[in-house]
Amino acid sequence: MQVTVTGRNIDLTPALKSYVNDKLQRAQKHFEADLQIKALLTVSRNPSVAKSQTAEVTVQVNGQVIRGAESTENMYASIDFVADKIERQLRKYKTRYTHKTTNKARERGLQVVTEEELDSEPEYEFTATMVAEAPIESAPVTRIVRSKKYALKPMPPDEACKHMDLLGHDFFMFINIETKQVSTVYHRRDGNYGLIEPEY
Repeated sequence: MQVTVTGRNIDLTPALKSYVNDKLQRAQKHFEADLQIKALLTVSRNPSVAKSQTAEVTVQVNGQVIRGAESTENMYASIDFVADKIERQLRKYKTRYTHKTTNKARERGLQVVTEEELDSEPEYEFTATMVAEAPIESAPVTRIVRSKKYALKPMPPDEACKHMDLLGHDFFMFINIETKQVSTVYHRRDGNYGLIEPEY
């Protein structure tokens, strides 16, 4: 396992780097090949931010990216929480991608997590991972439980953010009037907005 630790507004002591490595060792046990892991430790300089110490971990797995981040008042606690989160995500990833379900599932190549699974997670956030297959041990085959269609309207990104807030959603798809492309705005953990645009 190769772990790269970087920091922002924090002194990366040998003890802190060693702690990160030790906590992330559990993630490697799920895979034979060495994992490429990047850990970013950040301390916010804003005194009004209570949970100012953030540990963010990104793992490269078979071309997929698994990411987790946790913020608390203590960096060691943040590392503990994000290490647990990453291990859960890797365990779920391995189970879903290595076990085969039904022939129909293999033909379609798509499964969607149930609402119950989403609710069981302490936090749900966008990652670059895709869930492909459900585990075969004591869990139901996941399926699409809700479908919704709506017309995409042309608008600038800042107006899309206002629509998202008015709807109370965490993300909002629209046609970017500036680029003529389908885009998505979303809420970031730091309270700001993010914009996702296609690249061709």
